Amino acid sequence: MSSSKYKFFKSGAMLTAVALAMRTVSMFFGAFISRAVGAEGTGIYTLVMTVYSFAVTFATSGISLTVTRLTASRIGDGRPSEVGRILRGALIYASVFGALATLFLFFGADFLGGAVLGDRRTAQSLKILSFSLVPIALGSVFSGYFVGVKRVGFNAAVQVAGQFFKIILTVILVTRVSGEGILKSVSALCLGITFTEIVAFVFIFGEYLFDRRKNTKIKAPCVPEIKEVAKMALPLAFSAYVRSVLLNIEHILIPRKLRESGESEAEAYSHYGTLHGMALPLILYPMSPLSSFSGLLVPEFAEDMAAGRNDRMKRIASDALNTTLSYAVITATLIYMFAEELGYVIYDSYDAGYYISTLALVIPIMYLDHVTDSILKGIGEQVFSMWVNITDSCLSVILVWFLIPRMGIMGYALVIVIMEGYNFLLSVWRLQKRVGFSIKPLESIVIPLLSSVLSCSLTGMLFDLRGSTASAPHLTLKIIFSVCITVASFVLFSRIQNNSNAKKLKRKAK
Repeated sequence: MSSSKYKFFKSGAMLTAVALAMRTVSMFFGAFISRAVGAEGTGIYTLVMTVYSFAVTFATSGISLTVTRLTASRIGDGRPSEVGRILRGALIYASVFGALATLFLFFGADFLGGAVLGDRRTAQSLKILSFSLVPIALGSVFSGYFVGVKRVGFNAAVQVAGQFFKIILTVILVTRVSGEGILKSVSALCLGITFTEIVAFVFIFGEYLFDRRKNTKIKAPCVPEIKEVAKMALPLAFSAYVRSVLLNIEHILIPRKLRESGESEAEAYSHYGTLHGMALPLILYPMSPLSSFSGLLVPEFAEDMAAGRNDRMKRIASDALNTTLSYAVITATLIYMFAEELGYVIYDSYDAGYYISTLALVIPIMYLDHVTDSILKGIGEQVFSMWVNITDSCLSVILVWFLIPRMGIMGYALVIVIMEGYNFLLSVWRLQKRVGFSIKPLESIVIPLLSSVLSCSLTGMLFDLRGSTASAPHLTLKIIFSVCITVASFVLFSRIQNNSNAKKLKRKAK
């Protein structure tokens, strides 16, 4: 294995381990939050976070990906000394947009809470969150830098420290205000986020100072490269702004349209919180390894693009998509099988289990789209992705408007399925046109499906499906057993297929 490939897999494995640990902790932390504030509180908190996510999008304005691509391309074409100019320009850019986002969210909190979210109780939480935006924007610059120079251990350290700090602080804050109502609990959650982002920025900035002194050759003083940073970041920012606005409209409409379908306000918030705040995070949890490796594909493809290594890009794209498809098929099957028990063990909710089983069907498309999108970003297709994302969001709003009043919360689940398919088809078409790739149906679909179905059948025979009576140890044992059988079956079927292919090649050679 070459040194570059070894470094790629080492970085990916480290990020995967960190991401899995963090998502595991985060998922159970989310379960704690759900129990602490209730389904209605979870719905209100989720609604607050949709507006906050737009403010974060405005603050960061595509800067992390921009720094990653520009840093990687400078290294790829032999100009590492110019990285300092990129970073200085990016910090100025991030400071401006971060400050504007802070002012917008703080002074607009009352209007956003009352007129946009339809609940004035959310204004206080939005004001608290506004103070986290400048640290997030500046921290995104250094996060993009560490990915670009392939020293992702620094980002991993920030994630671990930040997550544990947030959990400890939030548990303390939520416990202190327990019994004082939903408003106080949601505000406590937001206060925990704000303090965590401030601490995370201080930490990652300290890491950058250490890295610059030890590893990076940056000429100082150097003129900030603001023009090039803005040229790449603004199209990303525009796409993110439009999509974030549409996403906010979509999520604001959901509780209102649920009320139009005949649900009370409490029921609307409860169902929305269960699907979007409980079921969807669990569906995304197994995507941690893919997120880690796909994030590393951005600088890899940026370097290859700068160096003109087209054959290598096609080979890596094919390997990435086939591996993703195999993993996604197995994941979808196992989650579908254990959906009801996962809903009860983690969230103590029958509805959560039902929504988990529904969303499990779209996992292969969702995971493939995530990896495809990362590759497109690496080859500079951000403008195409911008228009795909904008049309995706527009169609989502239209579907929410018409489907939810007629189908209730399952209408929103259907919107997720339809739009994931739409986004994926356009992205994969563009990737095939620009880079090219090949999918192996037998190895990537049939064998993983057979392995996971065999595992599920054997587990069903040896273990009883307890549904709402399942205990955490019992479910954990079943999942471990199913994963082991799936892996063993996959390896066995793959070897049989490889031996068959080898025999065919020998016969052809003769």
